[in-house]
Amino acid sequence: MHIKDAHDIARAALAPFGLDPDSRVEFIKYRENHVFRAIDSTGSSTAIRLHRPGYRDEEELRSEFEFLRALRDAGVEVPEVIPTLDGDLFTLVQVGEHSRQVSAQRWVEDASPFGDIESVLAGRHNPEPAAFAQIGALLGRLHAAAVRMGIPAGFRRSAWDAAGLAGPSPLWGDPRLLTSLTTEERDAVDRALPALHEQLSALPTDSSVFGIIHADASPENLLETAHGVVLIDFDDFGTGWFVFDLVTAIFHHALHPRYLDYEQALIAGYTQERPLSKDEIAVWDAFMLARGLTYLAWAAERPGDPASDFVAANVAPWVAQLADTYDRGQASPWRRPAIASPGKDSQ
Repeated sequence: MHIKDAHDIARAALAPFGLDPDSRVEFIKYRENHVFRAIDSTGSSTAIRLHRPGYRDEEELRSEFEFLRALRDAGVEVPEVIPTLDGDLFTLVQVGEHSRQVSAQRWVEDASPFGDIESVLAGRHNPEPAAFAQIGALLGRLHAAAVRMGIPAGFRRSAWDAAGLAGPSPLWGDPRLLTSLTTEERDAVDRALPALHEQLSALPTDSSVFGIIHADASPENLLETAHGVVLIDFDDFGTGWFVFDLVTAIFHHALHPRYLDYEQALIAGYTQERPLSKDEIAVWDAFMLARGLTYLAWAAERPGDPASDFVAANVAPWVAQLADTYDRGQASPWRRPAIASPGKDSQ
């Protein structure tokens, strides 16, 4: 759909949500969904999201927004869902031959993303560990609330379980189909997948370690504000292991020289809110590989997309290395002791 058609739908959505019809509607981004910002005459802003067709049905969307409201009521830092004038949590908007399910949320003011994937992987993002402690605490509150609430009646979302991450038909597709992979890289992924699926299949799924998760707490979905961190974009949320959320929050910093400091801070912040067992930490690196493989699969499904091309060029090679390391039973790169350069006296 052309951006102008998407803009027309976003503007037509103002009325059912009771928003000022004269609001200025600005395009923000397109990644899976079109996101616009509606700014009324008072300066108040609303995020308007046009949901991609064929990805979530009405029951899945309803599960998302009902859970978001419950999280916010529980004090978790997530956006405020704005219902339509009829009390619906989303609505179908049609303009001409184009239609989309549309939802609205209160804009998170004076906020900026924790980082963007490109700058993180390029080594241009150098946060202090305290930032990861904040993120860990937020995810801890999210999971603690999820455990208290349990799985709501009528809940409909995907499962980030062993099958969803490493089975024959993973949620985001087959990582081996990424055409940029070399023969050696594809072989490494092919060897690692069965062992990864076997390891994940053996993990417990009781409510203390497995439940409703965000599943995409990447730097771009973590907004920094003067009052703390806000978690946005629950498009991919579902059920899964809680540690998968933590791994996702730090995955793109795995190549950073301070990665271990960041990991320690993330875990410390999390355990201020709820426990994280030694068994969960023991499978951390397996989930790092699983997370990496989902990005390869995502890119494979979107050839020619700039973000897909970036993943193919910058993420895929080292994820394939992780797969090879995993298959060989070796320690992940960030677990290996640094080899000091010899001093002048030793030469």
